[in-house]
Amino acid sequence: KSSRSNWRIRERVKTAAGLLTLCLHIGVDPPDVVKTSPCARLECWIDPYSMSTQRALDTIGHALKQQYEVWQPRARYKLLLDPAVEAAKKLCCALRRSTRDDRILFHYNGHGVPKPTASGEIWVFNKAYTQYIPVSLYDLQSWLGSPCIYVYDCSAAGNIVAAFDRFARQRDAEAERRRQSSGQSLRGSHPPAPMSDCIQLAACSANEVLPMNPTLPADLFSACLTTPIAMALRWFVLQTPMLGVSISPDDVMKPPGSLTDRRSPLGEINWIFTAVTDTIAWSVLPPALFKRLFRQDIMVATMFRNFLLADRIMRHYKCTPVSSPALPPTHQHPMWQAWDLVVDMFVMQMPALLEASANDAPLPYRPSTFFAEQLTAFEVWLKHGQVTRQPPEQLPIILQVLLSQVHRMRALVLLSRFLDLGAWAVNQALSVGIFPYVLKLLQSSAVELRPVLIFIWARMLAVDHECAQDLVKGESYAYFVKVLSPNQPTPPQQQVAASLSEHRAMCAFVISMISRHTDVGRRLCLNAGVMAMCMAHATDPDYLLRQWCCLCLGQLWRGFPDAKWVAIRDGVHDRLLDMLEDPVPEVRAAALFALSTLVGDLDLTEQVVHVEHNIAVRALAASEDASPLVRRELVCLLSVVIHRYPEQFQGAAAAFLEESRHWPSASTLANEERSAAAAGGGRRRRDRPYNATIQDTMYGCAWCALLVLSVDPYAPVAIYASSVVDYVHDQLYDSGQIAAVMASIPGSPASGHDVPTTPTSRPSPATQRITSTLKRSASGTMSALRNIYNFGYGLTGSGSMASGAVSAGGGHSGMTPTTPEEQVLMADSLPLPSKLFDWCCTYFLEPQIRTAENLEPGSEGYNARSWRRTRNERVLQETVPYHEEAATLPWHRSYGVLNEELSVQLLRFHTYAPQLLACDGQHTISVWDWEQQTRVHSFLNGNNASSRITSMDLINEEDLALLLVGSDDGAIRLYRNYDTAGVELVSSWRALVDRIPSNYSSGLVTEWQQNNGTLLVGGDARVVRVWSAEREVCIEDIYTHSDSCVTSLTSDPMSNHLFIAGCGDGVVRVFDRRHPPRESLVISWNEHPAWLLNVHQPQNRPHDLLSASMAGDIKLWDIRQVDSVLTIEADTNGLTAFAVHDHTPVMASSGTQGVALWDFYGQVIGTPRSHGGMFGHRSVSPTTLAFHPRRPMLAMGG
Repeated sequence: KSSRSNWRIRERVKTAAGLLTLCLHIGVDPPDVVKTSPCARLECWIDPYSMSTQRALDTIGHALKQQYEVWQPRARYKLLLDPAVEAAKKLCCALRRSTRDDRILFHYNGHGVPKPTASGEIWVFNKAYTQYIPVSLYDLQSWLGSPCIYVYDCSAAGNIVAAFDRFARQRDAEAERRRQSSGQSLRGSHPPAPMSDCIQLAACSANEVLPMNPTLPADLFSACLTTPIAMALRWFVLQTPMLGVSISPDDVMKPPGSLTDRRSPLGEINWIFTAVTDTIAWSVLPPALFKRLFRQDIMVATMFRNFLLADRIMRHYKCTPVSSPALPPTHQHPMWQAWDLVVDMFVMQMPALLEASANDAPLPYRPSTFFAEQLTAFEVWLKHGQVTRQPPEQLPIILQVLLSQVHRMRALVLLSRFLDLGAWAVNQALSVGIFPYVLKLLQSSAVELRPVLIFIWARMLAVDHECAQDLVKGESYAYFVKVLSPNQPTPPQQQVAASLSEHRAMCAFVISMISRHTDVGRRLCLNAGVMAMCMAHATDPDYLLRQWCCLCLGQLWRGFPDAKWVAIRDGVHDRLLDMLEDPVPEVRAAALFALSTLVGDLDLTEQVVHVEHNIAVRALAASEDASPLVRRELVCLLSVVIHRYPEQFQGAAAAFLEESRHWPSASTLANEERSAAAAGGGRRRRDRPYNATIQDTMYGCAWCALLVLSVDPYAPVAIYASSVVDYVHDQLYDSGQIAAVMASIPGSPASGHDVPTTPTSRPSPATQRITSTLKRSASGTMSALRNIYNFGYGLTGSGSMASGAVSAGGGHSGMTPTTPEEQVLMADSLPLPSKLFDWCCTYFLEPQIRTAENLEPGSEGYNARSWRRTRNERVLQETVPYHEEAATLPWHRSYGVLNEELSVQLLRFHTYAPQLLACDGQHTISVWDWEQQTRVHSFLNGNNASSRITSMDLINEEDLALLLVGSDDGAIRLYRNYDTAGVELVSSWRALVDRIPSNYSSGLVTEWQQNNGTLLVGGDARVVRVWSAEREVCIEDIYTHSDSCVTSLTSDPMSNHLFIAGCGDGVVRVFDRRHPPRESLVISWNEHPAWLLNVHQPQNRPHDLLSASMAGDIKLWDIRQVDSVLTIEADTNGLTAFAVHDHTPVMASSGTQGVALWDFYGQVIGTPRSHGGMFGHRSVSPTTLAFHPRRPMLAMGG
């Protein structure tokens, strides 16, 4: 969902004409006003009594026109001087006809006529000037129409506003009724603007009289609106007589300079006035009203800025200006204090400035420090202000500072830091009007501005993609293309904390947004050579640049055949396929995204078919990627390929369904295993035959890979893949070609009907036979399919993991962990939409410059991390004395019995927290607090009902630990918050694919190496797979050189290259990863006569190795020796469990004679009782043992 606000002004309205109406009747006072003596006389700063009456009226009218022309010189102004009713009506109607839908300014000065009436009438004259003639506002509305802005400078002006609004509501209601009654005839016509859209500014409320202070002008309200700087300076001098300088109110109104020259005294103070009034308005008005009054029309914005000054000054003289729409009181806003300081410093310089101006000498003007001080205040807020959704009041000032070359760089840096706060900050900046300024800055050639401008634009586009269209209109896209070019020289100095590669990544993001949202921009970027630029950065050390270059390419050629032909011609797809081996999963996923958008749109020529087949075949390697992000993008790519070649994939699906007829059911396989075991049969079960032709084409191999992904352990991936599988099956059902095939598949509803059929839809014979790459992919895929079939996954429909989390029978039920929200897809059409690009865009909404809030000192996250660090240090200090005192430790002490309803097959202590994790070996994991002897939480792992959990470990125990759970179907799952009701599945993947079926299975065993982030995975396979947590990929397959399974793994804690595997044939094998994978086996010890229960290297004894077998013997090894150092016959009847303490020289064994504790010299130092089987009152021996990594504690379960 888009987070952008409605900041953009869709329809601008300009004030095209002005009607300046002066009813002064100079020399004749109105009958209802009693003037003081002396009283205010100046009109437009002109004394009407200093010249003849008619000349004074003309001069004042001309002066008022000039004052308005300063703010809107393009408008056409008409004068109505002491008008009669007929003349007023004629000019009003003519002006509306000529301006059409534009806004008209109506200025009314009624100082020479009676006050407006409460019924809504203003006064003009008859032709002979012998009578005052009332003009109804209802008639005035008819003459001028809408939109208009009205200015009323007269006493009791509030009467006009109230009556006007009343008439406006009445007119709008009547117009709405007419539209509804004659809607058919008015349909398609452009309705007139509502009368309520008119804007009004009145000098005072209904019961007030204008000020008559002789030091003020008679048209004080008009003076504030049209000459705000002169009026503000005059009022300041009148209010502050003790200035320390000698200057009159008249002289202070004549500062040298020009309003349009911000470097001159007059220009700078006007610039500051604009910033102050904008800030006041922005901080008190709702965003929609601020946009309407201060951003839609230059004249309206100027009038309302100046109205804020009028509100402040006239309230001082007991008048309350009125506006419609109404504004909240602003006369006491804190920004006026900053303005007073600016004016004070300005007036102090005025005598010297006036003297120099009179003598044509250089002006001794000291520029104001206002903007520098406001920037400092903004910076202080960014550093020390509370991070809330309420921005600082200096934000509008930043907009004004961008106009200054002196402060521009600093303002841009501060703006970028503000935008770094998130999408809400971007919306605030756009609402205040920052967009046109940063758009214009793209025309600057200043190299030092590039980094910060690129950062700002990346933030804006991440929030509002419509900004991309503006980049295309003004050809500003070339700014980012130029930076992305590898031939662009590196700027001498970077102004923000980002490297050149990061800047180029942001440029690639900007260009990708342009390509995504504008067809014209896509073609312009292609012609500018963006494709070659992206490929030039494909090997850049910065992963973010590599990622966004791929995403940029994907958007560049999406639905654009011309770009796709260029990509095929230049071999870009081969470069992207090579990037599927990138060490960063986000880059691999981005490469798949680009490849998925490349497939399609082109005619199926031989060259195109070859390229698309090559893409599909080489991309299948991603099915074994540990990152769910990558696997989901592979599903999207396969959906594109299936959509491209539907008949061929329907044929492959039908062939697979036909083949599955000959596969025995899971229950049959189980019966065969039990029979073979009872008869003492071979250790290995025979492999089922399968039809090799299924995997010999791209279509068959891709279909098999999709079936594997449809039962992916990560639910969102499985849902995506299942929707594609279901779609293809639905197409087959609709064709009616395979009804008989489906009826004969074991486990299908109609499997009772054995009707052998042959699918009529076969892969095209013209399809090329698969290369060696395809054969390798096919071999692994079919192996995975057979293994999945062994565990009872359904492959003929949407089986997947959505229903895989089943409760183990007979025990307490746990909750199922949540995964990231994923809407279940019911694919009515292919290809599936990819969410990768939108997900990657969120990177530019996250903090990049500032420290994350949870890392700030004092934050909740920081305090929690500090507490964990203190806890860890305390545990380490408390347990140091135990390391060498094995015999004297209180091993007989019982911490309690934790009663589990189910049997316990796996146990694992948390090193620092008082947690003990227990697993029933099937589906349920429980978390216990061993101090409180209470179950904290339990949940279901989600593995298939026919599989079991065989491995459990903790990752990152020093901070927020993750729980790693492995099951014998080859899947590993990682959980966050495993000890709370909010347990969340972080990631999962198939870590062991080439599983070799065995009558005696060890399942999946793991060894986590915390110091280098590596996971060793072994089990029922001929290899030990080495997975990198950082890269989320298998980096090595170490061959075991044995047909026996791996039963346990341990590694040298002091180095990363040595690890030891205990095997089912009783052999202890030592591997050195510094050798090639096929030559890594360096030592084999064949002294155990039976299945190895466990091998373990203590963390503080890097050369010692302990191992135990089911035959009852325990051996101590020195890995530097060729033979064992010590042999202990622990139990001649056999052992069921064996464990070694990591830091204390003690080990534990469990057998028919109970549990025994041994030191490393073979002496029994304790025989703790299992209390009827620690987890429940059962007489059997414990089947699992686990030492606490630090404390002298042993857990027993069975």
